[in-house]
Amino acid sequence: MMNGRLGFWLTLPGITAASIMLGTFGLASPASAVTLCPNLATVGGFGGTSTDVAGTLDGTGGADSAVQISLPASTDYGKLIFSSSITGYPAGLTLGGLNGLSADVSFTSAGSDQPYFLLPFVDSSSSLGQGSATDQILLIEFQSNALSGNTLAVDPSSTLFNLYDNTAGVYLQGGQSDTNTIDEWLTLFPALSSENPEGIWIAEGLTGGNTGAETLTVNSLIVGSEPVPEPASIAILSAALVCFGGMRRRRKRAA
Repeated sequence: MMNGRLGFWLTLPGITAASIMLGTFGLASPASAVTLCPNLATVGGFGGTSTDVAGTLDGTGGADSAVQISLPASTDYGKLIFSSSITGYPAGLTLGGLNGLSADVSFTSAGSDQPYFLLPFVDSSSSLGQGSATDQILLIEFQSNALSGNTLAVDPSSTLFNLYDNTAGVYLQGGQSDTNTIDEWLTLFPALSSENPEGIWIAEGLTGGNTGAETLTVNSLIVGSEPVPEPASIAILSAALVCFGGMRRRRKRAA
């Protein structure tokens, strides 16, 4: 995410999928990796348009498994919302149990903007100084080198985020430029480790100044997490691809 930003499962072969996640995130076994299909997500934001397009998961998720969001101006806002209620989302995922994120994306921009991740949650401990314990808080990725080729990734130990009260519309713990890694935020505020993200968002736009049109296509999202305890006979290392083309949800604009 660039400075100047405003406002804030077909099972895969186990060894192969596990190796991908271990190599990408340095996960310690046991670990769980799930690939979510964009056609299960909803689209939100303002000022742009979205459409289903051909994607890398078409062979398993059906035709047009990817989602493309186009903005006429970078000051507009588009986000793909992988809600915690969608099929295949890691059950019991917490901020402290998130081992990494990796999205396969295609992004074009007339300027220097980049796509970015957001993690919405509720701080029930009110430890962040927000107005209310029920406020929606956002961890917003905030760094200039978020995108590498076609990979948009989060490493909890190195990717920088700020904190934003999405209900009150204010930055917390300093301001927009006051950033820490997820691990660092959890060290400062240990109660956050057990909070469950309401979902995982991939967004574009909302820049401080218009740098022109931009388009984001999301092909897939891999979520690495600590596993929920399972019977020992089946719980060593799991990887799953969640992508049911025939069970697509009709995406709606969401605020």
